[in-house]
Amino acid sequence: MWFLTRVYPKINQTNNLRLFLLVIGVLVFSSFFIHFLEPETFPNAFEGLWWVMTTITTVGYGDVSPTTTEGKIFAMFLFAVGIGLMGVVIGKVVNLFSLYRLLKEEGKLPFTKSGHYVLLGWGERTKSTVKELLNDNEKREVVIVADLSQTPFKNDNVTFIQGNPEDKEALIDANVAKASSVLVFSDDRIQDSSLADGKSLLIASSIEKLSIELEVNIYTIVEVQKEKHIDNFKHSKVDEFVISDETFSRIMAKASRYHGSSKIYTSLTSDMEGETIYQVNPDPQWDTYKDAFLSLLEKGATLLADRNDLSINQRLNEKIPEDAELFVVCSVDTYNQHWKKAE
Repeated sequence: MWFLTRVYPKINQTNNLRLFLLVIGVLVFSSFFIHFLEPETFPNAFEGLWWVMTTITTVGYGDVSPTTTEGKIFAMFLFAVGIGLMGVVIGKVVNLFSLYRLLKEEGKLPFTKSGHYVLLGWGERTKSTVKELLNDNEKREVVIVADLSQTPFKNDNVTFIQGNPEDKEALIDANVAKASSVLVFSDDRIQDSSLADGKSLLIASSIEKLSIELEVNIYTIVEVQKEKHIDNFKHSKVDEFVISDETFSRIMAKASRYHGSSKIYTSLTSDMEGETIYQVNPDPQWDTYKDAFLSLLEKGATLLADRNDLSINQRLNEKIPEDAELFVVCSVDTYNQHWKKAE
């Protein structure tokens, strides 16, 4: 009892490296010692190791056991000490997993993968965007950076980074340098649109500064509340802008004039229903936009734009440039059948 109450607590407080070395030492010593005590039953140290492992991790398989008094005494000692020692080791392992889970939920572990989406800021629009990204067939990782105490969205493909989105350390922990896209969301807590867009500008500037330091191109999409504020971002490299309040107003206005038009917008921007927008690589056999239009039509897709140029259907006889980025409208099944396998 003295051994259990005095020794095991001290072993439990030992750092992981010393505990690992202690376990290895016990295994090696016991393997050779049982071989020394009973060379006929355990002809080599490996046979001794097999018996030691089955003794301290289970009650033994019974296929081999000591036959001498000395061997049996050592077996009883090993059973008492070894079981306790392995219990401490297992407890340490469980604690490590629990600590890892806690740190991940609190956003204190850096993200090391690449090709992910980084979402800066948290709100209802961020939540909706996460759901859309997770519903996408690509199943890429999503990283959320927000000044929260714990993860706001629990999912195996979602990683939370705790910190202010404008802080360099938080951006580095989110591995924005290797991200597919970085999305800056307007702060829902700020009612003044000028202040909200000003904060988004600060975040965009931090991303631009980091991209210069790391000498990488970071594709950045920024949500702004007012279109007139976009000019203020001219000194920060922003690839795309999404106008939150005004876009909503425009959709409402269109829906009031053209009934059902909002359903078209919802379908085009959502992976959860109907036809949606995809980017496809130009086929080498396509010479003009007309070639692309007809070929896509046969596959069940409609050519929509080249990048942000929606007028290409009025210029079908023009040659497709080498750097073209074609966007089409089609169903998920059509996209998977003709283009998903080629990625």
